[in-house]
Amino acid sequence: MSCYKGKKIKGAAVLRSYIVKIIAAFIAAAACILSCIPLLILVVGAVTGNYELAVYLEGTLWGEGGTYLLLFPSYPTLGGVAKALLAEPEFYVVFWNSVKLTGCIVIGQIFFAVPAAWAFSRWQGRLSSLLFYLYIILMLLPFQVTMLSNYIVINDLGILDTHAAVILPAVFSTFPVFIIYRSFLGIPEEIYEAFSLDSSSRWRMFCHVGVPLALPGIKSAVLLGIIEYWNMVEQPLLFLKTPSRWPFSLYIPGISYDNVQYIFACSLIVLAPMILIMLWGKEDISRGISNMAVKP
Repeated sequence: MSCYKGKKIKGAAVLRSYIVKIIAAFIAAAACILSCIPLLILVVGAVTGNYELAVYLEGTLWGEGGTYLLLFPSYPTLGGVAKALLAEPEFYVVFWNSVKLTGCIVIGQIFFAVPAAWAFSRWQGRLSSLLFYLYIILMLLPFQVTMLSNYIVINDLGILDTHAAVILPAVFSTFPVFIIYRSFLGIPEEIYEAFSLDSSSRWRMFCHVGVPLALPGIKSAVLLGIIEYWNMVEQPLLFLKTPSRWPFSLYIPGISYDNVQYIFACSLIVLAPMILIMLWGKEDISRGISNMAVKP
């Protein structure tokens, strides 16, 4: 009798576990579908004509009537994409402005962040801990807190309304230092000791041991930096006054609602590089972020 009850309890436990897994899979699938809806709307809007979009998005665009989800356009067209790629030189200007700003910021961050992270990981002491905690505090501060001080310094340097005004403050961001620092800490000390038996050069240890083994964290910092600064709005909005120097993040919101398809097309074009980066570098991002949990 007791054996029968034990099997019954075990079967009930297996059934509950199976039901929980089904519910979790359903919730995950529903969340995935919901998160993909904005991308679906973007793709459909990029191949839908202006008149049809104006009818379905009347409530959103003009504040009158209703707004409906359009899944399949009645008359698909690539006019908005063709206009963005072939007929609007302004889009090319703002697109390459974004490429320039993002590329310079990320390259500058790696140039300064990798040596700084290495120094923090190898330099042990109270002063090093104090400086690192200061870095953490600065990392937690939002841009709005440091906005005024950045503006004053940039204005005194005479670089206001230039791309340098956006690039220089971002180059010295503390977040990539933190990610790469955790990657350096994840390297076993025995590896450093074994290398020191062959060479006493700190520079060679940095180049031949530290950087190669911390490469996942460095890649993660690069990819996260690209994603962050590709879409930045506040910095160029504050520091850039000339429209010809704007990135696309300031250009697209200024497009008239009469060209709704053009807005969708531009948004889809600038989103495509980020999708490719995420698909290509998702494993590097995951490994780099996982290194942040390594205990010193």
